[in-house]
Amino acid sequence: MMPVHKFAELNSARAAQLFAGYCMTLGLEVNAVVQRADLAELYGATAQLTEIETEFDRFLRQPEHPRYQAAAWQNSQPDLQPAAGDNLPAINWRSIWQQAPFTTILLLLCLLVYLWQQLDWRSSSALLQLTEPAQLWRWFTPMLLHFSLTHLVFNLAWWFYLGRQFEQQLGAAMLVNVALSVALLSNAAQYFMVGPHFGGLSGVVYGLLGYFWIAGLINPAQRLYISPGLIGFMLLWLVLGFFDVLWVSMANWAHLGGLLAGMAWAWLLRNQGARHAAHESPIDKDTW
Repeated sequence: MMPVHKFAELNSARAAQLFAGYCMTLGLEVNAVVQRADLAELYGATAQLTEIETEFDRFLRQPEHPRYQAAAWQNSQPDLQPAAGDNLPAINWRSIWQQAPFTTILLLLCLLVYLWQQLDWRSSSALLQLTEPAQLWRWFTPMLLHFSLTHLVFNLAWWFYLGRQFEQQLGAAMLVNVALSVALLSNAAQYFMVGPHFGGLSGVVYGLLGYFWIAGLINPAQRLYISPGLIGFMLLWLVLGFFDVLWVSMANWAHLGGLLAGMAWAWLLRNQGARHAAHESPIDKDTW
């Protein structure tokens, strides 16, 4: 055990544990000593204190960043629900909109289209499926269609998790370019290999997955993070889909096409670093 030094207090035990868990994934020794639900002390290894304090300042500026939740998943301690009496801040939707407008817009579009499907299935499918390839918008619009609530929630959860990170690090314009090009290629793959009757955002999700996977290997400076376990799960899901052993019907060629397109984008942007976060705002550690 290294010598330790108390470097901060937080009035949220859960926030302190979340930060300590994140530091564990970086090889930094940080312990959260919980006094009660609204008070926790943070102790760090003296030899690592400079790096720990740098990470702590970054945590205070952007505590909702997906990197901290991803670390909780990696440590097999999902931080899904705040404990009773905990003072973790509520989700700041204005901040999310400022940091990830395109992620938010596409998420809302999918929700609105799903509502439209429930009200008028025939006309929504007729307008958005790739049944008339001469109508160019149809090469993109299948990504807005979802055929069950489970399908919708699964895709939007992944889109929000990956899209928000991507947009924060590389910008909205780059996410628009990647998402639309991946949608086009994944939809084309499914159309030419199977036919026009499919839908879902999962081709784009697999595109982002492929991007994160390759960028993490060849360009860590982009600061895009997804745990190896989640990558493995999604790749296994893709493979099982091709063997038709799952209880759901999947657009397997859209998944594969999206994955390969995203990997190609990561290689094309291999020399591009992350932009500076433009919307980070300091949080007072004594009142958080």
